[in-house]
Amino acid sequence: MIQMKKKKLFVLILAAAAAAFVSACGKAPAGETASAAESGTAAAAETSAAAAPAAQPAEDGLLRAAILYDMSSMDVAKTTDNYMVPLNVFDRLFETRMRDGTAQVEGSLCTDFTVSEDGLRYEFTLRDGVVFSNGSALTASDVKYSFERLLIAANENTDIPLEVAGGEELMNGKAKELTGFEVLDDTHFAVTLKAPNAGFTAELSSPAMSIVDAETMESVKNFGSEPADTIGSGPYVVTEWIANDHYTLEYNDKYWGAEPTVKKVDVRVIPDPGTQNLMFRNGELDMIDLQSLDSSIVESTYKTEYPDRIISAPRVGVTYFALNADNEYLKDLNVRKAIAMAIDADEIITGIYNNNAIPESGIIPTGIWGHNDALERTAYDPEGAKKLLEESGYKDGEIHFEMAVDSAADSNIKLTCQAVSQMLEAVGIRAEIKNYDHSACLDLRLSGKMDSFIARWGMDYNDPANIMYTFFGSPEKTAQRSLNYKDKDVMARVAAASSITDDQAREAEYQALEQKIIGEDAAWVPLFEELHLYCLGDRVSGFTPHWAGFSDFYAADVVLK
Repeated sequence: MIQMKKKKLFVLILAAAAAAFVSACGKAPAGETASAAESGTAAAAETSAAAAPAAQPAEDGLLRAAILYDMSSMDVAKTTDNYMVPLNVFDRLFETRMRDGTAQVEGSLCTDFTVSEDGLRYEFTLRDGVVFSNGSALTASDVKYSFERLLIAANENTDIPLEVAGGEELMNGKAKELTGFEVLDDTHFAVTLKAPNAGFTAELSSPAMSIVDAETMESVKNFGSEPADTIGSGPYVVTEWIANDHYTLEYNDKYWGAEPTVKKVDVRVIPDPGTQNLMFRNGELDMIDLQSLDSSIVESTYKTEYPDRIISAPRVGVTYFALNADNEYLKDLNVRKAIAMAIDADEIITGIYNNNAIPESGIIPTGIWGHNDALERTAYDPEGAKKLLEESGYKDGEIHFEMAVDSAADSNIKLTCQAVSQMLEAVGIRAEIKNYDHSACLDLRLSGKMDSFIARWGMDYNDPANIMYTFFGSPEKTAQRSLNYKDKDVMARVAAASSITDDQAREAEYQALEQKIIGEDAAWVPLFEELHLYCLGDRVSGFTPHWAGFSDFYAADVVLK
């Protein structure tokens, strides 16, 4: 009987959440239309798909894909979330790839490296015979230039090159070059770090560390915005980009690696998920990212009509509930622990994500080196949560704070916010949802004054530092995430953990820190890791998603029939 009441309550929560979400959304932004699920029913979409004319046959070697919104730039010095072009047009010294179900860091442009005993100096050997798509030969000077330009631009993706000795001086204009980067000859170079970092080679596989041609960069004016100026050494070149319409990648015949079956990629900007659904079902797309579709369509259509064509991969990362320790209520440890106990992540996974997610217990997500399978989850215990609040002397409904919602968040995140708000209300906590446009939401979070929010962090590289240091590595970093975590000793340990060169000792330290931050301090509430679903069309025989479950992918990892 208790379980039946619980299920009934959650159904009501979801109904209220859905109604509130639709009400809050109102009209779709200019240039967009509501999805089939929002503007009508899945059945209407099915009817339209059946009535649509058959698509024209696609040319051999062509892959047709769609995205919800256009990229802002093709330049990793200017973006942290548009990586489709960088992944395919540029190379990196290393790549992280899935091998037998495990993420492995492998050499790409780098074929060999050594590390000094103190962990500070790395010496690298470049692959012979690599040329950029314009015929310019890859040299160690290009790698140095690629590191330096991120610091000189001082815009996005500066964290990794800042680890190199002299990085801060170059970024601040106090030096003219990166002193910790030494070009030994055309195919050999050395990098000296400010502090040891056992995860450095994993970091170098991040899209942020894409290698560019120094000669090209000095001769063009519109790198990252004009296809002809955007030159790399990867398997594809950009031949066309029509903003908010489409962009095209074509095979780079100077590529040093194996030739892919995909010779051309047409990526169309389709802001309406319902339209993407119709296009795929009509044969106009060769693959579709099911993350963008309403879950009811995924369940009723794709999992029933195309079960053998669905590819599933973890979106390696964690969806979490951030709590600001500067808030008058959230600074109370009992309140934070009560919040964690009041949230039933399993019911959210079932009711909103249709079981296309797995629960998380800590900070380091499943699939990342250092993840702790033995870390105990906070038990769902609403009665226990109420007792903690009583111990701190709070009356029912007295605790209240704002839960910020980014307008750019997907519908499932918005529904999760509604569900969590309802769960907290059930134990006497008022989490009042307030919607912000994307830029205002980002500004508020960076100010350190956002009371709470629910978001997803996706991993850029296979090392715990990518999330532990980003969120808890310093007072400045924890403030930028509006956590304002207070234990400076813990933050110092987090910052120092990457310097531990013994893997076993480093893993133990990260897991001990995770236990302290989550288990003892309840600094944030881990919720779950999503599964990323794709569906392949008739022309595709195989696809390996990005190891971290990005929507962006390596086109060479798609195999056409």
